[in-house]
Amino acid sequence: MTAILKERPAALGEAAGITVLPNAQGTMLGADIVGFDFDALLPEQVAAVRAAWIRHGVVRFRGTQITDEQHMRFTALLGEFVKHPRQLKGEEGAHDRYEEILIIGNGKRDGKVVGTMANNEAQWHTDTYIYDRPPAAALLRAMQLPSSGGDTYWADMYAVYQALPVAVRKVIEGRLIQLDIVYDGSNRVRVGQQEPDSDDIRLWAGIRHPIVRTHGESGRNCVYIGSEKRSNWIVGLPLDESNAILAEIMDHVRNPAHQWMQVWQPHDMVMWDNRCTMHRRNGWSAEETRIMHRTTTRGERPHYVC
Repeated sequence: MTAILKERPAALGEAAGITVLPNAQGTMLGADIVGFDFDALLPEQVAAVRAAWIRHGVVRFRGTQITDEQHMRFTALLGEFVKHPRQLKGEEGAHDRYEEILIIGNGKRDGKVVGTMANNEAQWHTDTYIYDRPPAAALLRAMQLPSSGGDTYWADMYAVYQALPVAVRKVIEGRLIQLDIVYDGSNRVRVGQQEPDSDDIRLWAGIRHPIVRTHGESGRNCVYIGSEKRSNWIVGLPLDESNAILAEIMDHVRNPAHQWMQVWQPHDMVMWDNRCTMHRRNGWSAEETRIMHRTTTRGERPHYVC
């Protein structure tokens, strides 16, 4: 995914009425899907979308006015649902009818908050890395948008891996990264966790994944670091060396040459591969409302093949 596209090419391919248009932002990350039938969900169309998703990491359906039920039916064809802790019944991101849907945003109903993550900026992360089998597909659909802000950015972690010096790759290949499971993306203590009693992040409750991950479908290697938290640790390395390498990785993540940006329009739905991308979003005015519906599917257990 490191090839640079000088200008927007013609459709990469068409299958059963689908057109796949690579993005115009200069990288292989991101493509528009045109002509997909969310009513019929034809197997050949679903297969074509999946192939484009694997190739481009992020695909977009512009202005797709579908129902929650259609959103879920399409997601179910991609894999088993994953439920984020905040979308379970009674939690702030819970849908009033479907536990498969996470509500993200700052809506209000009867004086109560509807949605999780509020209107703040979200740092670079992959979704739900706290699980042994983090999500593969994530599908985010715009329900209500502010007049400005709330843009989302994705980073191509294949390209980040390729951009690292060979010497750094040799250090991290085959190693694990420890990601803390104590604090969530809003720096709140997660349900079931307790504040650490030590400043040594290596002693905090965490989960370990390969920092160089082999994608379960493409077979390609990418960098997998969960988030940009300072509590991440490359297992076995001194903290200063680990921090230096993670900072170098994040420099590449922040490089616009490795990114694709989504300025949301009404009813857009974006589907990304959580295994080989990271993403973040801008904040927006608390006086305005942004509500998104998200579903995710279970991925394979992260692994590394030399």
